[in-house]
Formats: sequence, structure tokens, C-alpha cells
Amino acid sequence: MVKYCTLPARCAALVGAFILASGPVIAEDEDARGLSGELSAGFVSASGNSESRTTNFRAQLLYESERFKHSLQGKTLQTRDEGETSVERYSAGYKADFNFTEHDFAFFSADFEKDLFGGVRRRTSETVGYGRRLLKSDQHEWNVEIGAGMRQIKFQEPDGSSESEAIGSLATDYAWQITETSRFVQTLGVESGSSNTSVDSETALQLSIIGNLFASLSYTVQYNSEVASGIENTDTYTAVNLNYGFGS
Repeated sequence: MVKYCTLPARCAALVGAFILASGPVIAEDEDARGLSGELSAGFVSASGNSESRTTNFRAQLLYESERFKHSLQGKTLQTRDEGETSVERYSAGYKADFNFTEHDFAFFSADFEKDLFGGVRRRTSETVGYGRRLLKSDQHEWNVEIGAGMRQIKFQEPDGSSESEAIGSLATDYAWQITETSRFVQTLGVESGSSNTSVDSETALQLSIIGNLFASLSYTVQYNSEVASGIENTDTYTAVNLNYGFGS
């Protein structure tokens, strides 16, 4: 998810962290499962009584071994209606998991998000915590996480204020391999501090087309408890994407 990121300094830092963190492990771990990733793109254009265009891109790079899992990801979303931009959002993140049993792991994550029209203009967070794999089979996977860390927020104008605070986080992700060609995925993340509570949820259905190529239909909900005057607390996005997976 780094390829299309428009925030060079942030992306460079995340790439550097990924290389530094995974390099020694790749060299020494004989049980390494290698690199894998996913590229995704979607485009919707409408004309007639109204002119609108929505584009979104997503990329993810993973390295996984018996003990470690590193993930680097980023995404963009933009909507233009009648020539005016109404949605413009960028995000990037890095996460490292360390497995100390088959079902238990510790994690560190660093995330960045910029939203020119949402409830919060810019948000960065750094968290550490504990996770557990509640389900792991050929058909079902379900993980839960709890963590704590710091968050830096800049609100939209006209408020425009900035906050730095301690936060607690909760997250869960569930995947159900319905058939050989269809998969359901649900993710949910909550970050809460003294100035704001944010909730991100994504529900997706993935359908295999041929080989490593598949289509996905997703619905995203983003909520912020505290926003500037005149801005909605909740944003929702629906996307139809074409995806390509690669690697192990």
C-alpha cells in the first residue's frame, strides 16, 4: 500500500521501519513464509443529471514467519461531484506482531490518517498491546486485540485545534471462507482518549475471478465522537474494487 501514497515522508518512514524490523528476521528465520501482498483499485463514474467520480486505491505488503508478522499498508479515497472534491482521504500504517504461543501475540502499530473533509483532519497513533487468536481454521479466523499508546489529533477548521493524549484501543477481525471462491471479512477498531473516540468498521465480500484476481464489495463506517461544528460525526463509504494478490 505504499506505491500510491502522497505523503512521502510518512511513507518513507514506514518503509524504513518495515525493512529494519523484518531484515534480520528474514535472514535468520528458516521457517519464514516469505513476502505476500495485495493491490486493489476501484473507479466509479456517473454522468447525466449530475457528474461524479470516485476513485480508491489500496495496497498491502506482508512478511510472515513462525514468530513474526509485519504488515505495511496504505490507501486513498477521492470523490469529485460536479467538479468539486467532496471526499479526500489518505492513510498509511505499519504493524508488527510477535507470537509467543500458537494463539497469543504482542503487537506494535503506528498509523497515520489525513482526511480533508471528515470529522478529524489529521490523526496519528502509536500503540502496543496484546492479541489472541480465538479461531484459526481453514474456514474461520477470528482475532481480538487490546492496546494502549498515544495519539495526536488535529481537528478540522474552524476549530483547527490540536491534541496529544493517551489512548486505549480495541480491535477485532474476522474472516469466513464461505466457499472456494467467496470470502467474508469484517474488521472493527476503536481508539478512545479524552478528546475523541474514533470507530472504524469495514465489511467486505470477496469473490474470486481467476487465479490471483478477485473482486470485492466493501462498506466502511468511520465515526468520531467530537468533530468541528457543522461536520457530521459519521462518514460511510461503499466501494467495488478489483484486487490482485501475490506471494506466499
